[in-house]
Amino acid sequence: MLWLPALAPGLIAPNPFFGTSTRELWLQFMGTFNASLGAGTLGWHAMKQAWRLPVWLEPPMPQPELMPVALPQPVRAA
Repeated sequence: MLWLPALAPGLIAPNPFFGTSTRELWLQFMGTFNASLGAGTLGWHAMKQAWRLPVWLEPPMPQPELMPVALPQPVRAA
């Protein structure tokens, strides 16, 4: 939409007052809006992907103790 007035000028009739048409201005505005919205969305997703740490950069998980731990023995009430 952004480049349609430049690529196909026959589709857009000029306005006698300003030399441009309302359709051309609308296409340029919407093309710019759509391109910036798409670029912003792609940039947001790229930032979310880059924010995550790769697996090989994460700190190692602590290993559980290998020695068994004795459980407390119940005591009978007197």
